[in-house]
Amino acid sequence: MKTPLIAAALVLLLAACGKPADKPVQAPVAPATEATLPADAPMARLAWSASAAGIGPLTPSTSFDREAVAALFPGADVRNAYLSEEGVQVPVITVNGPEDLVLEIKQAGSTGRVGDTLVQGGPVVGPRGETLMAPWSSLGFKAADCVIGADRYSGAALCRRVDTPALAYVIGARGELAGRPGETPDADVLADKGFLREFLWQSPSPR
Repeated sequence: MKTPLIAAALVLLLAACGKPADKPVQAPVAPATEATLPADAPMARLAWSASAAGIGPLTPSTSFDREAVAALFPGADVRNAYLSEEGVQVPVITVNGPEDLVLEIKQAGSTGRVGDTLVQGGPVVGPRGETLMAPWSSLGFKAADCVIGADRYSGAALCRRVDTPALAYVIGARGELAGRPGETPDADVLADKGFLREFLWQSPSPR
């Protein structure tokens, strides 16, 4: 009586031996949130972070020098240039690429280090996942967190969070935001038309 049971067991065993092994479980691919891709994300898109510490590899200790900046952005077009501010030619370093990255970097006073850095394009991600062109409603600000800008930021608003005052969010709008520099922008206009135009990182004031 045991023979059929043994035969059935052998059939099942042979069937199992002929069955292809299950594919190994693969760990999820980590997102790219810095200039250097994680080792487990070779296919992820290059991205840089914007935070209180700086923009990607740029920090308050980075030399304001074309070669030093170029070394941090391999493959980018990095140049010395000048920006006219109130009739004064201010030296800047511009970064274009890779991945459509566009930066404009000033010097921090006379320190010889990088200072104000304006992010005008590219896959740059803020501390809460914010990206350029994101609508105002997704950023989590209140109008009271912002002020109307001056000079090159006139017609836009600069918004900051208490925990990251060094990082300003430049909010643009279709047309311009009304108001004088330093005033609080209109909340309804921000909700209807506002979007994240640029990141502005400002280094600590030199002592």
